[in-house]
Amino acid sequence: MFFVARLVGTYTHNLEQTTRLAIPAKMRAELGKEFMLARSPSGEPCLLVYSFEDWDDVMASVNDQDASEELTFIQRSIYADAEIVSLDKYGRISVPKRFLEAAGLEHEVVLLGTGFHLELWSPEEFEKMQQRIRAVIGEKKIYLKK
Repeated sequence: MFFVARLVGTYTHNLEQTTRLAIPAKMRAELGKEFMLARSPSGEPCLLVYSFEDWDDVMASVNDQDASEELTFIQRSIYADAEIVSLDKYGRISVPKRFLEAAGLEHEVVLLGTGFHLELWSPEEFEKMQQRIRAVIGEKKIYLKK
């Protein structure tokens, strides 16, 4: 099976009216008018944005696991920390304050396309994450195959 990563690139936008965030036109085309916004279940200080289709795929992989108390807790955590958001006529979403606080988003937001979802980072946390990537990758060379 072949998949095309549709959400790529890095953009920086300012929060408008303290909670409204413009989504780049290329990304809006992939996400649709409504989509999912979630806190990172890994605890990283970022927010995740998924199209409904990709959110369903992610949740299917979670829900397909054997029933257990741990799975129930994971499901509760993920669903409690997610919300449906809609684009306004200007291509912006309203980010709930609890999400802004959890990710440390105040004025400027870095939108990172990671293939099948977006990540929303504060510039400071984005730079820390980039430093971690450089430390892990180090001098390794990554080559793309044809």
